[in-house]
Amino acid sequence: MTAALALSIAPDVAQSEALRERVQVLESRPGVREVLLVTEAPTRARGERHVVLVLGGGGGGFAVVSRDGLPEVYGGLSLEQRQRLADAIGGAIIALSPPSDRPIMDRDWRLSSAHVCDMQRAIEWTRAQWPCANAWVLGINNGALSAAVATASIDDLAGAVLLSCVDEALDQPQKSERMRVLAVRHCNGAGTSPNASGGCARRTLVSVHDERRVPSALEAGNALHAPRFNGKEQQVVDVVARWILTGAAPDEIR
Repeated sequence: MTAALALSIAPDVAQSEALRERVQVLESRPGVREVLLVTEAPTRARGERHVVLVLGGGGGGFAVVSRDGLPEVYGGLSLEQRQRLADAIGGAIIALSPPSDRPIMDRDWRLSSAHVCDMQRAIEWTRAQWPCANAWVLGINNGALSAAVATASIDDLAGAVLLSCVDEALDQPQKSERMRVLAVRHCNGAGTSPNASGGCARRTLVSVHDERRVPSALEAGNALHAPRFNGKEQQVVDVVARWILTGAAPDEIR
């Protein structure tokens, strides 16, 4: 879904009880808008709070599907996954659309200063909403490169989660030594390079094991830009939540 289409459905999404989400439209640069899908836990966690900005793969857009006759928006993660993660961390999950002037984002755009500006604006909005929360970025497939660029360029982040990422995302430096990075990759997919961790003690790598053939991007429904872990999606979400809360994660998911 392009940013323009996301903007056009925003009022309907905001009014849909089934989606259990609210929509925020921001001006990220002069004359440029971006859409945020906000999914919150029903009850706030005590003490430290967390918010996660989700950056989708592919061209970065949203997709709308129908499940049991009810509309559901994929903003990188399915609604079920966004809600599960929000509940687990007791905070908010915010899916970010492409900007209105770049409805389909490619690699060069994800490395651009304008893209950093758009992500920075979204982070600033989350800071205004949840001043005491730790802000994280979670990128999926190509979106993991965006998340890695964010941690290399934006100070006010706790760290990043990279799902189904390429080595280029792992090779990006972090702007602050306090940031943590979690990378979750299918062991049958593109292998983690031996030097991917870069010797960084605050970088955690998790492999998802499955004996079944990994589906191609087309077979996996790449139009939804969602990470596919052959039925282990909920386990991956739970590992991400635990890592955000505690900094601990298993070496592998079987």
